Amino acid sequence: MEPAMRSGSRSCSAGHAEFGAGNGRAVDAGFAMAALLVSLAIMSILLAMALPAWRHAAQREREAELIFRGEQYARAIMLYQRQTPGAFPPDLETLVEGRFLRRAYHDPMTEDGAFRLIPQSELAAPGGGLAAGPERMGGAEEPVTESVETADAPGGVEGGVAGVVSRSTAFSIARYNGGSRYDEWRFLVSEPEGTDPPSPSP
Repeated sequence: MEPAMRSGSRSCSAGHAEFGAGNGRAVDAGFAMAALLVSLAIMSILLAMALPAWRHAAQREREAELIFRGEQYARAIMLYQRQTPGAFPPDLETLVEGRFLRRAYHDPMTEDGAFRLIPQSELAAPGGGLAAGPERMGGAEEPVTESVETADAPGGVEGGVAGVVSRSTAFSIARYNGGSRYDEWRFLVSEPEGTDPPSPSP
């Protein structure tokens, strides 16, 4: 009888031990799940905070690229005029074919990448003068421009191309010659005395 009672006690103790171990595992799993949910919540908050900053930085990069490409076109027209005084190129392909421009650049602010052409006749129109000098934005100097509406013409632009401008009507972060929208950022030919144009990057 006694051995049977001892055997029953051992079985009961073993059952309690297994029950306690099962409870411990469940508690551990609950803590792990809670920690995972807290981690996911923190990551979501950090991503939500980082996304606007990333978009802002990406837009600034595209703006810098727009300025570089637009100024390459303005510089190419200036070089064309050095070889053909008083004349403007009929289209942008002429600049590439004549090696005044390394290659045709796309507008980084639009999906189709097509710049609007500024005809030479626009320079003489009211409000069509060349832009003023740079203004400070956030402690850094950035060139700035007035707005202008232009359009491409089949087979070239009458009177020749004097510059390019983006087709995007979106508002910019920086300002370029006073323009707060990309279609106000005009890149026009100009050749200040004693100033050499910047060399294109590779």
